Amino acid sequence: MPNYNHAPYLKERMESILSQDYPDIEVIVLDDASTDDSVEVLRAYEGHPKVKKIIVNEHNSGNTFIQWERGLKEATGEYVWIAESDDVAERTLVSRLVGAIEKEEAVLAFCHSQWIDSKGNPIPRAKDPRWNRDFSIKGESFVRQFLLGYCHICNASSVVFRREAAKQIDMCQVAQFRASGDRLFWIQMAMQGKVAYVADSLNYFRQHTCKVSGGAEYEGLNIVQDHEIFGIIAPQLNLSEQERRIICGYHWKAMHRSTVSQEGRLRAMQAWRREPQFGRLAYLFYLIHRVKEKC
Repeated sequence: MPNYNHAPYLKERMESILSQDYPDIEVIVLDDASTDDSVEVLRAYEGHPKVKKIIVNEHNSGNTFIQWERGLKEATGEYVWIAESDDVAERTLVSRLVGAIEKEEAVLAFCHSQWIDSKGNPIPRAKDPRWNRDFSIKGESFVRQFLLGYCHICNASSVVFRREAAKQIDMCQVAQFRASGDRLFWIQMAMQGKVAYVADSLNYFRQHTCKVSGGAEYEGLNIVQDHEIFGIIAPQLNLSEQERRIICGYHWKAMHRSTVSQEGRLRAMQAWRREPQFGRLAYLFYLIHRVKEKC
């Protein structure tokens, strides 16, 4: 569990981790030099039989994925769950996702996430019919359909993966993408095998004003880095013209959200306009494709 300044949510979060019904869990807590009361809250869990280690950085790393890398090095289990410190989980999350991995012989499994506000109240969101049932899919197909446009693994807390697969990922490269490193991580993980999905809402993804991702979106940095990642992965997949149009269309939409500043939009536009398929027509193509998917 990586943490930075999430003291108000830590007790609920730790309890939801420690109450998991999976029989064998080691909890590794990594605090990135929080300036609030986080460390005081976390110290109350020292000595708990499931808490292997509480690591408090002397200085802030400034990078979530450096914390991910350290946690992966400390972990000894067969499976890993990166439980973000401001989220909450059903007590069956780990057991259900491990079961899906083993049943489907997958490298990772993720579940549907219910978005919640800072007080834990549900945030209503439309659910695409494709996500109403469990399924498994080849990793390369999952990347093509669900990770290069909108990143459908939107929250690490919803995922359990094989630790051996994580060893194949260059975390130094992931850490270079401070705003979009999770996208690259899930892509490189999925490319190693199958992906399984559990349709039940086992994860509660908290939205609040202190989220790191908000600033990156406002400045357009995540969309720029998404393009860099696209440049790394696309040559490996031999994407069709249609697939490229859909991906470009999504990112055209993303950079025109009200949550992106004018400067951020220009920054993102400069990156993506290098793709010949990019532009307003790609966005229209994307919209038509989305309508067909829902039929």
